[in-house]
Amino acid sequence: MVDVDVIQVGFGPVGQVHAALLGAQGHSVAAFDKWPGTYPLPRAGHLDHEIMRILQGIGATDTFRLQAIPIPDYDWVNAAGELLLHIDWNAPTPSGWKSDYLFYQPELEEAVLEAVGRHPSVSVELGWEAIGVTNHPDHVEVRLRQLEKTAEGLRPTGAEKTVTARYLIGADGANSFVRRQVGIEWEDLGFEEDWLVTDIEPHDRDMVIDMPDAGQICDPARPVSLFRWLGRHTARWEFMLLDGEDPEVMAQDETIWSLLSRWGVDSSNATIVRKKVYGFRSLIASTFRRERTLLIGDSAHLMPPFMGQGLSSGIRDAVNLAWKLDLVLTGRAEDALLDAYTIERRPHARALIQTSMDLGKVVCMSDPDEVAARDAAFLAGEVPPAVFPWLYEGVLDGGESTEVVGRLGLQARVAIDGRDGLADDLLGTGWTLLSSRADYLDELSAEQRAIIDSLGMRHAHVSQAELDSQNSIVDIDADYSRWFTQVGAPIVIVRPDYYVFGLAKDSADLGGLLERLAAATELTGTGQANELTGQLIHD
Repeated sequence: MVDVDVIQVGFGPVGQVHAALLGAQGHSVAAFDKWPGTYPLPRAGHLDHEIMRILQGIGATDTFRLQAIPIPDYDWVNAAGELLLHIDWNAPTPSGWKSDYLFYQPELEEAVLEAVGRHPSVSVELGWEAIGVTNHPDHVEVRLRQLEKTAEGLRPTGAEKTVTARYLIGADGANSFVRRQVGIEWEDLGFEEDWLVTDIEPHDRDMVIDMPDAGQICDPARPVSLFRWLGRHTARWEFMLLDGEDPEVMAQDETIWSLLSRWGVDSSNATIVRKKVYGFRSLIASTFRRERTLLIGDSAHLMPPFMGQGLSSGIRDAVNLAWKLDLVLTGRAEDALLDAYTIERRPHARALIQTSMDLGKVVCMSDPDEVAARDAAFLAGEVPPAVFPWLYEGVLDGGESTEVVGRLGLQARVAIDGRDGLADDLLGTGWTLLSSRADYLDELSAEQRAIIDSLGMRHAHVSQAELDSQNSIVDIDADYSRWFTQVGAPIVIVRPDYYVFGLAKDSADLGGLLERLAAATELTGTGQANELTGQLIHD
């Protein structure tokens, strides 16, 4: 017998989201982190609409949505101030949220930790460092030692213990002990640059600073990334180190104030909140799973920050893995389902790393001839836009992505029993079946209905009409009606991580889609079908 379902080593934001997701399903999780407390300073600063929907799903957006700042534009200029690249973050999204947000990390962690705290099956022990990992055929064993914080740093107290679980999650960052202990290698994609990152809090938080909300200055004399609103507290500047510059000297207050002088920011009107030189790298684990150990977040991949997708990619890992673990831990799916985690997440993360590298090379150019050619190409409109990746294979109908399958499903406003709001808040999250047809269940067999029941799938007829039916909900803004037309099918199944699994044209076609879903998720059995009418709305 094991102590818990899941041991998690590392408890930063990615680990926190993963623990909240498993805790919401009632799984026992023991989370450990070697640091005695949560990190009090900002590091990550950008999330997109997909991640906001995930945070919504764990109940972490009630306060955080008021603290995060929607950012409409991301502009890149050259040394002369000419616009090289404009990324429009005003476009509508499928997730029910603005496209992109900047935030203050301690506020994000406060909101996610509150969500974790609602689940008594999750225990968190800070100040415990993993010192040994052993994978067994039916469980994993982790040895830990307790650490305490001293003036000289962390030191062992002498206390040690061993904890067992069915699975181990490595969420312990770029220098992951878990990854190294189980022998998973890094693939180095070849990007490496040192940058000084500094967060500044103006004494007058509403201080006018002549800088974009989010932007890049592609100046070979000193490339700069700058963000006026890192949440509602601070601004951030990132400066590339030039050849021969000493990281320690660059991180001194005197150097920082000198660099910021062009924006009128100095010690008389602002305070340095954080300063650190980071090595921006491009690394990805050769696999995200080895036996009963799986990796999420920076333990699985590192990318340059020029797409702002490092933390977002980690949170995508968390929600992708959590629903698969839920099915396996409850015995509804075979362990082989967890192999799909690497199949789905590694190509997605790798594509974002490559795009981040490509953009980073644009920013970091220093050769005058290369810079001139770069500027000419951008100004002439000859540079193709970056393409955001989706899911290309894995637990998808047909096994691979299409223009719909493998893309994000829609969340729009609906009304149920006189209540209105975003669909996830009223319907809940998890496997979801939505249909513009009222007869979507009519031709399903008992076995096919049992698949819906086994997955706990929520389902509804979405109509612009207000109907007297337990399974009907009102499409307030006609967004779902337009979506069904856009995807070319009246029935859509959406996965718990909000990606479309597959489409069906009618109830008979839906039966086959459900059978393929059962096969793709390695379902072990579907048991007896329950009466489905009303399951979605009134459960």
